[in-house]
Amino acid sequence: MTTSRTRTASTRAVATIASSLLALGALGACSTDTTASSDGSVAVGDTDAFPVTIEHAFGETVIDEAPTSVATVSWANQDAVIALGVVPVAMPFSTYGGDENGYLPWTLDALEALGDERPTLYSDTDGIPFDELELAGPDLILGTYSGMSDDEYSQLSKIAPTIAYPEVAWGTDWTTQLDVAGQALGLDDEAAALQTEIEDGIATAVESAPEIEGKTFAYLAFSSTDPSVVSYYTPTDSRVRFVESLGLVIAPSIVELSKDSAEFYGEVSAELADTIDADIVFAYVDSPEHLAAVEADPLLSAIPAIASGAIVVLDDPTFILSTSAPSPLSIPWAVREYVPLIQEAATHVE
Repeated sequence: MTTSRTRTASTRAVATIASSLLALGALGACSTDTTASSDGSVAVGDTDAFPVTIEHAFGETVIDEAPTSVATVSWANQDAVIALGVVPVAMPFSTYGGDENGYLPWTLDALEALGDERPTLYSDTDGIPFDELELAGPDLILGTYSGMSDDEYSQLSKIAPTIAYPEVAWGTDWTTQLDVAGQALGLDDEAAALQTEIEDGIATAVESAPEIEGKTFAYLAFSSTDPSVVSYYTPTDSRVRFVESLGLVIAPSIVELSKDSAEFYGEVSAELADTIDADIVFAYVDSPEHLAAVEADPLLSAIPAIASGAIVVLDDPTFILSTSAPSPLSIPWAVREYVPLIQEAATHVE
């Protein structure tokens, strides 16, 4: 028996956390100085905090004064900004996991809590649309969670001061997203308070599930077109670190496979699948039929957790995005559903 994600999340509990989080974000925005620039736009952060210098993978970026128009690229970055009470001037249209208007549910909830203002949504299906971003007129571009290239960083920096990922592409966890956004907006104290709020929410969820503490796990992706390999996510990946924050421990075999890698994921031959010694497997699959194929595969079914059914199945785009690119807004939305799924998987650990 396997554990499949259902849509029975505790909506009330999620709403409680989200409301608290948003209230804190709004409080943060209202409790700081506001200074109007020459074009009438308003800086929401502490203007005395500037200039600020932020280091990242491509060097360092100096922000001379409190931003008034923030644009974001890639996934999750908009959430850190909105969680602090600031509506970006531009952000990506969420094709994967979003609604017909391009919004993820937790992002839209937060925007609605802040009022009627909405960002310009742009498509990045064919790459970053530099012209559209320039038209939005940002004075800061955040890409803390991203895999932007050196060339993309250079082009973005011609539009506005740009902040790339700190060290590992796609490896920035939600706390760093929030910390960097707080520094860049002059909202350090608000970011720190919000982090505490979110961590308290995680701790409350974990306290209700002591049986998952210490269980080992592997975060895997299975391909329906090429079952000869298994992709695994390394200890530097943000989705892996999110699971660790729930009290689980990454499997020794994944640590060993990752020891010489600076990447957020890797691949291993299906012929070695039986060496993945995790109690629980978090499994990306395309569909229930794909999961059945994995469970029937003579090599893949040799993974002990697959054989025992200790699986957290990840096949819904919205839920996948909430946990694979965890953000200060998606975590409170997802955690109340994630923990019961892990509890259910843990009942099958042998």
